[in-house]
Parts: sequence; structure tokens; C-alpha cells
Amino acid sequence: MESSSSLKELKRLKRVNREELPWDALVIICKTLDFEDLFQFSGVCKSWRTFHKSNILSSKEPLLVRILFRGTTSISYSFITIPNQKVYDLKIMSSFPPTKFTYVRASSRYFIMVNNNNNSFLLFNPFTRIKRVINATFRVNSRRFDEYRALLAFEKSSDDKEFVLVVLCIRSRSLYVYQSRHYRWVTYSTVEPEIVTDFVVFNNIIYVVTNNANIGVLNLNSRNIQFLNLENNPKYYSSEIFWLVNCDEQLLMFDFFRRCAYKIDLSSMHYVKMKSLGDIALFYVFRRNCQALSNPERFGYERNYVYEVNATNQCIMYNWNNWNYIKYGWNWSNTNTYRPPDSKTDFYFFDWCFRHLKYEVDYSLVE
Repeated sequence: MESSSSLKELKRLKRVNREELPWDALVIICKTLDFEDLFQFSGVCKSWRTFHKSNILSSKEPLLVRILFRGTTSISYSFITIPNQKVYDLKIMSSFPPTKFTYVRASSRYFIMVNNNNNSFLLFNPFTRIKRVINATFRVNSRRFDEYRALLAFEKSSDDKEFVLVVLCIRSRSLYVYQSRHYRWVTYSTVEPEIVTDFVVFNNIIYVVTNNANIGVLNLNSRNIQFLNLENNPKYYSSEIFWLVNCDEQLLMFDFFRRCAYKIDLSSMHYVKMKSLGDIALFYVFRRNCQALSNPERFGYERNYVYEVNATNQCIMYNWNNWNYIKYGWNWSNTNTYRPPDSKTDFYFFDWCFRHLKYEVDYSLVE
């Protein structure tokens, strides 16, 4: 029986029986549904909606976003769970043609996309179908996936009504921040050649890092970056990209070029070099974004390992300490989920999505 038919039958039984199904049964049901049916699942009744929010949306299992381009006009999106190689097709994304929209990244459960036709950003939540459109005051028109880096965060205690969108334009080296409470964009700048390379929300504050490994606080009230006076600064003075990660209430910084990891100790204001990743695994997209997961074994991943989508869009896995040694790698030709491109113009693009992460900022913490 098709999953959609199964869901309709379950809805009918729910109306007939008027009884609550045990959550163990709902877990079994969810395993048989595709992504579109999982979305409808939450609308069956209040108890199913509660289950969906507590188990489906809050799951910390990393999802791999797979975007398949067939030629220049056809595009398909999917979520993939790596350990069991299950694919969830996102049919709703077919309404965003590649000639009009360019994917940037997943953040706070939303896909951040550029609308090339009307100079705007589109925020789309594939889990709830909520859309938000932000008109840009600077030119955004790109077919390149590596043109922007972005972060979406919601204002604390605003019931998701107010949000902040941080956008880094790689080409112009400009950092733009949109605040919905003011309906405006603000440009943040540093002194060349020092530029911001990454940003993250930590303890309800947005932190940034530059190519010189300097870390600062993005002040949403005064339109500036307040750099921290940290000891033991690596001082790499180069064009490298440093990445900030919030993992288990720790602010971490990574340098993939030299394979160095640091804990940012804000109580002592020190960079503390880490000998290993410890009990976390990193999920990295080459020169695009980096996220981390603690106790990764519960989802079939290994601690102290990096799961990377490399420059050729292959997924590889390697131990952080043995960086010359790749334990094993895979691409989709080695799995049952692979669909070979029909021509040389067809290609895949990948990204990581952590559906449980919803960043929140607190304006009162930065004055």
C-alpha cells in the first residue's frame, strides 16, 4: 500500500476509534511514510501534532540535503539519512525553479534562498511550509551556490514573529544583517584585509570570526562588531576560513586547512587548543559551513570524525587526528539511492541540515 494511502487509512481509523494511539505505534507509522506524508501526519490530531513536534522536528539526527539538477530547468530536493540511506523526496520544492531561485543554506529549520528575479531572499521552512520574503537593498543575483553564507535566528520570546538574517557576500566581502523588527538591512564592515569568514549564535548572541582568527560580537543595537581581547590568538594572518560552532554550550573554532580545533573560553578569555574532537563529530561542507553533534554514536556516526562534503560533492569520512588517512568514502554510485545524471550538464549539490536547531538572539545581552 502506498504511504499516502496508509496515512488516509490511519486518519479514518483515528476518526472512528476516537482513541489515542501509543507513541510506540506512531514511531512505527512514521517509518513507513515519505516526507510529504510526515508533514500531513502532524495535522491528523493534537496528539499526533505533539508527537511530530517532539520527535520528528526535535530529532538531532543530521539530514543531508541533496539537490539534483537535470539540465538547467529541472531540479529536485531530498533529505537523506546517511546511516540507513533513507531518502525523503521534497516534492514541495519543485515550485522553486532553478532559473529563479538559488539555494544558500539551511538554518533554523529554514532553507535560505536567493530570488534572482526580484532581488530578494526567500526563507522557506520545508517542515511547516512557512514562507518569508525579504527584499534586499543590495544587489543579489547569483546562480552560484558559493556566493553567500547565511544564518537565520529568531528574536527570543517573540513567538518566531521577529527574526535576524545574517548574510555574508563572498565576492564583495560585505556582511549584511536584516532585522525584521526594523524592516531594514545594515552593513557591517571590518578593516581590510581582515574580513568576517563565519558566524554562529552562542548563548543568544551572534559571534563572528575573521580570517585572522579574531572573534567578535555582532552588536544588533549599535551596528558594529565588538572584537574580544582573547589571549593565545592563533594569529594566522592569511586568507584562510575559520569556522565557529556551538556544540553543547561550548563555542568552538576550527581551521580545516591546518586541522586545528580550539575551544573559546569566554570566562578566562583564552583560545584553548583541543587535542581531538572528543565526543563530537563534525559535519562540514567544503568552504560553506560546519556544524557539530555530540554523542554521534546514537545516530550511527563516530566521535572524533569529520563527515565532509568535499569540493567534488562526494561525502567522505575521516578521523580528525589522522587527517592524511581517510577511513572510507562514499558517493551515491555506491548506494541504492543514486540516480546517475543523464548528461554532463546534470549534477548534485549537498548540504547538512540540523532540524532541531533553532537559533535565538537576545537584544538585551549586547549593549
